[in-house]
Amino acid sequence: MRRPLRRFPTRLLPALLCAACLLPVLADSAAAGDPHLAAPMDWPHWRGPETNGISREKNLVTSWSPDGENLLWKREDLSTRSTPVVLNGKLYLLCRDQPGTDREGEKVVCVDAATGETLWENVFNVFLSDVPDTRVGWSCVTGDTETGDVYALGVCDLFQCIDGETGETKWSHSLSEEYGMLSTYGGRTNMPLVQGDLVIISGIIIGWGEMAKPAHRFIAFDRRNGQPVWFEQTRLLPYDTTYSSPVPTVINGQELIVFGSGDGGVHAFQPQTGKAVWKYNVSTRGINTTPVVADGLVIAGHSEENNDSREMGALFAIDASKSGDLSKTGEVWRIKEAFVGKSAPLYIDGRIYACEDSGTMLIVEAKTGKEIARQKLGGPMRSSPIYADGKIYLITENGRWWVFEPTEDGVKTISRDRMRIGESHGSPIVSHGRIYVPTSEALYCIGKADVTPEADPRPEWPKATPVADDPKPAHAQVVPVESLLKPGDRQQFSVRLYNANGQYLRTEPKAKLTLDGPGQVGADLKYSTPSGMTEPAAVMVSATVGDITGSARIRVIPGLPWSYGFDDGEVPVTWVGARYRHIGLDYDFYTSLKKQEPRAAGMYIEMQTAFTNGAPDKAVIDDTNPRRRLWTNLLIYFGLDSADSKPKNVEDARKAFGPALDILQKEKFLASWEIGDDGKGGIRLTVTRGERKEVGNGVICKIRTIPLGTKSQGWMGHTDLHDYTIEADVMGLSTDGKMPDIGLIAQRYTADMMGAKQELQVRTWAAQLRIAKDVDLEWKPETWYRLKLQTSVEDGKAIVRSKVWPRDGEEPAEWQAETTDPQPNLNGSPGLFGNARDGEIFYDNLKVYSN
Repeated sequence: MRRPLRRFPTRLLPALLCAACLLPVLADSAAAGDPHLAAPMDWPHWRGPETNGISREKNLVTSWSPDGENLLWKREDLSTRSTPVVLNGKLYLLCRDQPGTDREGEKVVCVDAATGETLWENVFNVFLSDVPDTRVGWSCVTGDTETGDVYALGVCDLFQCIDGETGETKWSHSLSEEYGMLSTYGGRTNMPLVQGDLVIISGIIIGWGEMAKPAHRFIAFDRRNGQPVWFEQTRLLPYDTTYSSPVPTVINGQELIVFGSGDGGVHAFQPQTGKAVWKYNVSTRGINTTPVVADGLVIAGHSEENNDSREMGALFAIDASKSGDLSKTGEVWRIKEAFVGKSAPLYIDGRIYACEDSGTMLIVEAKTGKEIARQKLGGPMRSSPIYADGKIYLITENGRWWVFEPTEDGVKTISRDRMRIGESHGSPIVSHGRIYVPTSEALYCIGKADVTPEADPRPEWPKATPVADDPKPAHAQVVPVESLLKPGDRQQFSVRLYNANGQYLRTEPKAKLTLDGPGQVGADLKYSTPSGMTEPAAVMVSATVGDITGSARIRVIPGLPWSYGFDDGEVPVTWVGARYRHIGLDYDFYTSLKKQEPRAAGMYIEMQTAFTNGAPDKAVIDDTNPRRRLWTNLLIYFGLDSADSKPKNVEDARKAFGPALDILQKEKFLASWEIGDDGKGGIRLTVTRGERKEVGNGVICKIRTIPLGTKSQGWMGHTDLHDYTIEADVMGLSTDGKMPDIGLIAQRYTADMMGAKQELQVRTWAAQLRIAKDVDLEWKPETWYRLKLQTSVEDGKAIVRSKVWPRDGEEPAEWQAETTDPQPNLNGSPGLFGNARDGEIFYDNLKVYSN
């Protein structure tokens, strides 16, 4: 029976999460809902029950037609770029909802796997995202083999646990607003993985506190109640968002998850603790290929520049039995200029079958990397091949269908066809005698109606070393690892102990908790916030059990109203996604510097950025770190990077920057400065912080000194807020006659003063503009304005209003830009939006209050 389309009321989601957080934290049950525990012919993970693209099913069809041959059913309304999963007779997938309309969003759809009949839909909005509508549904649903629940990450970073039977959301997190996860134009979004009682998800996250700098970060949630259990990262300042899916394995008796990272490396973490076991840095850019693990080897690829040469692309094998940095010691083999950048490889009988992006299948020996054969595919590969019934099934991006049988000298073609089915980005899967093929035009189910499904047994999953072999605690885990509370709230903590192998030992009720920040914690490990707090605060929680320590973090943020004057010279530490990309400035000091020497004012911004995002007392600016190139960025900032203007030597650099640095030293912002050689033929600027403090009019400034962070968003607090107003004084600088975009966020809507277009725009989804409203707005650089945004829900629709006026003038009575959203965002955190590529953005006197 088809159930009607429904949209879950998102205002309720934080309330559900809050209630879930009160549930007791139970001991880990290893492998409880893992993919390899799926029923014999289920496909609960996008790479299958063994997470390697292999099915043990038999008697599958090899040829089909979108018009009838071996076609069991098709659904054009379920066209998608996602790979579906099958669990307990139901197929689940992510796709667009009501495309091309003012109600467009994203949805998880559940259909009867045999008939294709819709059982339920869980629909949710896409908000505050640059992802184009054609890239919605990038991630893949993951099934929980124990509970039957499914987990889904939308392109706007809404992460949900959904009841697999009813479609009801059990708990959810807005990972962008709560943690700072990026949702970018490319749409690259990762896939959840169930491991024991955890569900693990990752992305590039620009958080708060010590996590304010960008990194590829992993968050493990307790799958039963949504509590964050651990929160870990790879190297800081990655260049890319990626979608390499973590793969579970057991190496030398130790459970691991292995994944490609946005930092250009492949990493292995312990799944229950998040502890890093090894890393292998191979590329200057992010790795999107999902690895395959076999015979103690990790095989993956990339199509970017290798970090030890100018050659592009590689297919490589890593010895996964080692630990530490394997970049030089763990590589077994590497084939450079093999462009395996998107499609996951297959391991079959000692050989690797890997598809290059351009459409060539490489067949190599797994142990040595020796090439066996190459097979042209006739089109680029975006999806990943699967191995089932003794054959390799794949489909190219342009619809070429191939079925191969492995042979001694390569592969034998069993079937091939050119399908008129749109583009293929999601991968084919197999379940209960049926093959499912997702494309941009339809979801196809192919097979024989009269064939009884049959499968060989799966290989036994490798076993971890028994816990009893190492009962000594080596790791303390404080749960929840992150909390967002209000004054008067209480939070129950627990402390879990693990051995060196990352295996759960026990929960320690007698752990000692200490706090750095306001509040109290009792012997029962329950934290209480001060009820009378009026200012936001960060609290660090430390646990001690013997000589082992663990930690957690709390943000305590009062309810509305809020008022920020920034006179302390600080970006609030509790703001998510803001502190690295914004700095506190003394605006009076800045304007006085600009009158003396414009380059001194710019150098004040540059040096304040260096002190804020690096060591607070000393900054070293050079190009010795190829991932950062700070000296080059400094030259770009001042327009001195051309062949004619670039300082050629130390003397030129002193002439260019010495007068400005002297002014900053005279004003006691700097204690000293020196320009010299960096030891590698380049130039180095070293500065030490002076005694001057921010004593004038404090403001915050969104900087254009971070190449990959000039366009960004940041959030201020709780996601359950609704029907409120945010306003602030704003000002933008200009560069070469170009102006920035300045915005505020309320309830998942944005008001944007667009510099180049000279417009005021209100919207919710920047790439789709489904309800956007634009009005002309003439505004000037270096002039302060007051920007105001108000949101409310009236009669089931969201009303979004904005206005702008000169700060020293009177507020206009009428709203300038107003729109109505028939598919409303019911709640969301206040925040900032800005694109400072063409000039810095200044904020002052920010207020948020209920309507």
